[in-house]
Formats: sequence, C-alpha cells, structure tokens
Amino acid sequence: MSDDPYKSSSFIGHSLWMCPRDGASKDAYSYIIANTASILNSFVYPPHVTLVAAMMTDADDVVRRTKELAKELAPYDFEFDTLEMRDAYFQSIYARLKQTPQVMQANATARKFFLERQSDPEYMPHLSLVYGDFGADEKETKLIPALQKKLLTNKKATSSFRVDAIEVWSTQGDVKDW
Repeated sequence: MSDDPYKSSSFIGHSLWMCPRDGASKDAYSYIIANTASILNSFVYPPHVTLVAAMMTDADDVVRRTKELAKELAPYDFEFDTLEMRDAYFQSIYARLKQTPQVMQANATARKFFLERQSDPEYMPHLSLVYGDFGADEKETKLIPALQKKLLTNKKATSSFRVDAIEVWSTQGDVKDW
C-alpha cells in the first residue's frame, strides 16, 4: 500500500481549498471538470487549488485556525503554467500553476498555522482537472490533447484567476462522500 494519499480515491482529514472567485474562471474550470468527468464517468468537484491538506484534528479546530490564517493572507492570483499528469487518483491530470512568490508565501504561512503540515513536500500549486485511475497512454494520446484544446478555447478565463477566500472541506473518505 502506498503512503501517498493522492494515489487512492479515498483521502483523509480536512483540506483548505482556494477556489476561483472570478465568474469567467470559475465557470470555465467548472465546465472543463464537469464535461471531462461526464465523458469519463468520473467525479465532478469544484475547481480548487489545495493550500494544505490532511489536517486530522476536528472541524472546529481547523475552522478556528483557518480564520486566523485568513487574517494573514491578502488576495492573490494563480497563473497557469503547464498541463501535467501523474500516476495519482487526485492528480491524474492537472493544470500546474506558477510558483509565484505570493503563491508560495501563502502556503508557507498556512504551514505556520498548521504545524502538522510543515514536513510536507515542497508545495506544488495545481488545479486538478481529472480525478481517476487512467493509463498513461490514454492520458497522453486522448485526455491531455482534449484538455489542452479546452484550455486554449477558454484561454482568457483559464490563464489566471484571483483567490480571496479559503474554503474548509472535509476530505475524509471516498471522494463521492465529500
């Protein structure tokens, strides 16, 4: 069994999500995720960038610390970098986002409020476009070209987006139960 929680359709704890607030970006990414999930018979979920994940304390504690964190973060922008894939359920195909100073500082600040996440690997900001277990060949030959076309069609809306709020999600268990 893998120690990587991203490799299974079941996850743990609570996660902090940064979601696009701009109507055009939110709509474009929501459409891409929903349309692709429909074709693949996969799950639909809100477009988001995880700030930190897998906090195992109760919801009240996570919400309390998140409110304190929110006071320290100013709104900032995510910028699209590349489309990538990984052999991981929750990061099957994703929009890799640029590691700008503001993005990396937001994660560093979050780790100060959630000390249990300080030993996490280096932050890789991304917005997952596909959840699921798909082979590398299918991703490379079918899914990535189709997603690249969708991203290009919506380039203005998908090239960058602003975040100004943190959502706390219970990501305990199977994704269909979130």
